[in-house]
Parts: sequence; C-alpha cells; structure tokens
Amino acid sequence: MNGFERRKAQGKESILRAALDLFRTYGFKKVSMNDIAHRAGVSQVTIYNHFGSKDGLVREVIKDQFLGLLDKVREIMKQEKSFPEKLETIVFDKTNLARQYHGELLQAALQNDPQMQDWFQSLWQQDINQITIDLVEEGKKTGYINPQRSQESLMLYLEILRRGVFASSDILTNIEPNVELLRELNFLFIYGMMGK
Repeated sequence: MNGFERRKAQGKESILRAALDLFRTYGFKKVSMNDIAHRAGVSQVTIYNHFGSKDGLVREVIKDQFLGLLDKVREIMKQEKSFPEKLETIVFDKTNLARQYHGELLQAALQNDPQMQDWFQSLWQQDINQITIDLVEEGKKTGYINPQRSQESLMLYLEILRRGVFASSDILTNIEPNVELLRELNFLFIYGMMGK
C-alpha cells in the first residue's frame, strides 16, 4: 500500500470511528454530516467521497457492528465454558448492542433499507445460520437442548422468530430500547414457556 492509499484508509477509519462515537451517543437521526466531519477532522466532501451519503456511512457502521458481534460469538463458541454460560454471554452481547444507538440500530439496519435487508439476508445464509447450527448441536451434545428435536424443526422455529421480529417496525420499536423486555424474550427463546 503506497502513502496515498494508506492516508485514504486512515481517513476512512477516522470517519468511521467518529461516526460510531457520535451515533452511539446521539443516535443516527440526530447526528449530521457536519458533526461527523468536525469530529473526524475532515471535510464533508471527504465523507461523501468515501461513503456517498449519510445512509452509506450508517450502513458501514451497522455492518461493522454486526460483523464485530459475529466475531465475538465465534470466539465465545471456542471458549471452555458451559453451554448456558456461552448462551448467556451471547445474549448479553446482543443486549448491549441493542442498548446503544438510542434504540435505532435494528430499525436503521432493516426497516426501510432494501440494501441492508439484502446484506443481512446474505449474512444470515452464509454465517449466522451455520453459527446457530453449531450452537444447537453443542446444546444437544451437552444435554441442554432436547436431542430428539430435529435440526430442521429448530431452524424453522428460529426463522419464524426472526421473520416475526422484523415483520413490523412497531415490534422493533418496542423491543430494542427496552433491555428488560429483550432479556425476557431471550429467556423465552432459550428456555421456552416451561423454563425454570
């Protein structure tokens, strides 16, 4: 990488860091391109050159956050912890991510942006599905998930839940900023209505 390419990459990274900090603090809607440019020490034109628009920048921040969460989940899966401990850590990380961005993360990511919907669908098919299958298999092997439940039925159940959550903006609006509700829903997901 030559000097120009290195400076360009550093500038882009600086913009992403500034946007991430501001979005976490104020949410996506309240932060302007001018705010981001000022924090990053660049011009608004530079931001537009890298990302095309504020929506493009928001997309990059969201992708970065979800890819980071997937990396954490992969690391958790490798740890020498019990299945319930791994599940609790994964749920805690998801809850923490939902708490940030003033409850706007999932809405911004999925509600009105076909490009992000396509990206998430691709991510689901390529990565999340396999991570989920691996987690379910570990749960079965360790006796925490009923081994008589077929992988097909469990994956269909998860797909029904996923589509249900994203079916209405009202559902996301009520869930995302309410950490206690999110924990309770995760408990229902993990243990069902008959859980201890």
